[in-house]
Amino acid sequence: MSVAESKNHEMTSHWRSKTGFLLAAVGGAIGLGNIWRFPFEAGQNGGAAFVILYAAFVFIIGFPLLSAETMLGRYGKEGAITNFGHIARLEGKSQNWKFIGWFIASSAFIISSYYSVIAGTTGAYAFEAIRGTFSGITPEGARELYASYEESPLKLTLWHGLFMAGCAVVLSKQLNNGIEKMTSITMPLFFFLLIVLIIVAAVIGDFSAGVKFLFAPDFSKLTMGVVVTALGHAFFSIGVALGIMLTFGAYLPDDTSIVQSSLLVCIGDTLCAMTAGLCIFPIVFAFGLEPNAGPALVFNSMTVAFGQLKYGGLLGTGFFVLLAIAAFTTLLALMEQMVSYLNIFYEMSRAKSACIVTGSIFTLGLLSVLSSNILAGFTINGMNLIDSLDWWINKVGLPLGGLFTAVFVGWVLNKQKVFEAFGKNEKHLQLLYTIIKYVCPIAISIVFISQII
Repeated sequence: MSVAESKNHEMTSHWRSKTGFLLAAVGGAIGLGNIWRFPFEAGQNGGAAFVILYAAFVFIIGFPLLSAETMLGRYGKEGAITNFGHIARLEGKSQNWKFIGWFIASSAFIISSYYSVIAGTTGAYAFEAIRGTFSGITPEGARELYASYEESPLKLTLWHGLFMAGCAVVLSKQLNNGIEKMTSITMPLFFFLLIVLIIVAAVIGDFSAGVKFLFAPDFSKLTMGVVVTALGHAFFSIGVALGIMLTFGAYLPDDTSIVQSSLLVCIGDTLCAMTAGLCIFPIVFAFGLEPNAGPALVFNSMTVAFGQLKYGGLLGTGFFVLLAIAAFTTLLALMEQMVSYLNIFYEMSRAKSACIVTGSIFTLGLLSVLSSNILAGFTINGMNLIDSLDWWINKVGLPLGGLFTAVFVGWVLNKQKVFEAFGKNEKHLQLLYTIIKYVCPIAISIVFISQII
């Protein structure tokens, strides 16, 4: 394909406003990684020492890579799947670089499949809270409620399907009337609920214990396993190497600051994770629950806590609606790259593209649905299917995707072209470029090789 022909595949839509872009970008970054995953990762990896390491990774490695991805999106003006190959053609580089886009898209596809199943459970729990199921629930009752979903393929499939159907509806619309409009509604609601819940946690929880757990580090608890987990979670949390900002950047007008926008996304995402911890851990400690309960932490521990409160049903509904919103906006961001690819390259309607993508992800997600019941006995290296997929994404997919992106920007592309793509008004570009070229590849390689050894 010639350069002239490839230009026909460039994005023609643009964000209606900078606020719309930022809300969509923050919505894509802020997801279950912040509210569901961050608390149990912190709980299982020593609390504050993990938190500090995670935050350091977000800003030292995540922020430069997020900036690089957004720059690549605006430079190539194509979605994540084809952007690397398109830019490589523009600069006369090897077409083998196109496989990075496909590798990153495959990570987004896999993560969407099991992410939707977990997202469905948050929706189910919001429904259970509305029904009054949490009222007076005991720890054993909470475990039984969780098991009633984990062991039911029908329930998990139903809620997984509802999330995919909702995504299909939004993704079938053009950028401004779909993702931009949806996130402009859901993200303000998200932040409102988050503020309400942290006030509640401060009033009814052991706030000082929560703060100590999150911000008073014991570095003796740090191991290479914790370091690898912190890096993987930093990438997972802000959406690095998942194609989100590569695609969103392709819709970005030239007068929007990439560096400033990426920094705001990282700040908003990290503050959200910390706030989520301050919502959850004070309640966990106040009710004598275990902070290292694992992935079921928010489903079991928080359910018991809400069940003992006078207005627990209302608070529980707000909490799980918060989780559902976070999951929904991230799923939209993850799948946009696939929908736009079918829409532009195969000239399919947005509606047809959205149905194909969500239908395919729904089908793959059935493996995760069945991993805790019918296929519970099937394991890979001692992990069930959903845990195996999660391990692959966090320990292999995201680090390698980030490494390939850093090498492509820092060592393959023309430096002057990179600076031009960032924009002439950006500050400290030389420092940012140096970090992308040297610090990011070295740091990711050390952590990645260490976990293999």
